[in-house]
Amino acid sequence: MRILIIHSAGPSHFPSGELSVIKTECNYLQENGHSVECLIDYSSLRWNPFRLFWSPKKNKLLKRTILSFKPDIIHFHSVIPYLGLSILSVPKRYGLPVVQTLHNGRWICVEGGFFRNGHFCDECVGSSGWKGVVYGCGRGHVAALFLFLVNQVAKFRKQLFFWVDRFIAVSDFVKKQHYLSGIPEEKIIINNNGINVDNFFFKQYEKSWDMRSGVAFAGRISIAKGAAVIKQLIPKIKQPFHIIGSGPELDGLKYFCNIKSFNHVKFWGKQSREKTIEILGGVVCTIVPSQCGESFPTVAIESMALGTPVVSSNLGGLPGLVGKGGGTVVDAKEYDQFCDSVLKYLNNITIAKEDGINGRQYVRDNLSMEVRGRALVQIYEDVLSKK
Repeated sequence: MRILIIHSAGPSHFPSGELSVIKTECNYLQENGHSVECLIDYSSLRWNPFRLFWSPKKNKLLKRTILSFKPDIIHFHSVIPYLGLSILSVPKRYGLPVVQTLHNGRWICVEGGFFRNGHFCDECVGSSGWKGVVYGCGRGHVAALFLFLVNQVAKFRKQLFFWVDRFIAVSDFVKKQHYLSGIPEEKIIINNNGINVDNFFFKQYEKSWDMRSGVAFAGRISIAKGAAVIKQLIPKIKQPFHIIGSGPELDGLKYFCNIKSFNHVKFWGKQSREKTIEILGGVVCTIVPSQCGESFPTVAIESMALGTPVVSSNLGGLPGLVGKGGGTVVDAKEYDQFCDSVLKYLNNITIAKEDGINGRQYVRDNLSMEVRGRALVQIYEDVLSKK
């Protein structure tokens, strides 16, 4: 099978779980005998709002690639804001089937992550999304207006449904939000994000339990990702606290730790994937205290694959992942519950080890790239059979 994969990654200095998942899928497909061409766009943040609708250069690039590569199927991932809505229409001119993976809530929520004023927000689910414009979600009122208009063209003129033959939701949460917002339920199939368990450093970096200590956070350090929860946890956690990543709240957390002399906190900044895995494999638990609607976060899957239990919020796709036995799910608004759950693991290694073993087994049985990759190929074959 010849598969053309297209994704708008944004600036290359903004690493994302989405891009990691896409690369893993590409590797799996190639290793299993499929021909794969990837068009990954790294456009800068200085986007032209009119390009949200139509980007002539990106459309021409796709046309050239279709003519030269001659794919059997097109697989889009994220296309907004950098590739433009009209790029979804190009494959139909050549009679090619199209699937799109829904990684986030961009077709519903102008902010993309179901987050507003420091809290989870799903007010635009099941509606036109006009409240996002009123609230100025994301980058403000003007940007929200253009993103809102793109969504109206896509959904209410039925263009999105005509251009895309099958949508792939990465979690139950993502599927529910989209069919409640107008995408026909029968056009959406769930295929969770997968990871390459066997040759993805896990065996190399997973430490024995008598060598583990402390807790880790890995991701963007922002209010949406739970920076306020981290700040509440720091004084109560006496073991090493590893914070990996950067973001708008990083300097504030560093200042807080300096004036309070919290020397047990280690700020790693941005790290390679190998180093991040090494740190996650050496702690007692990982925290994912997101206050937004996480779809199916890679850091939680990777921690579970390492046998490291996860303490997460109860938002988005997290309950459907961590709640399978690989950790503890707590109310996103109850910061004390986060602390109690982390301390439960730090003070009782037996419980931590038990949940870690359960989580690792769940990932191996359900989220290995072998399992998820076979499901992806089956989706392609089903779509092709109907053309």
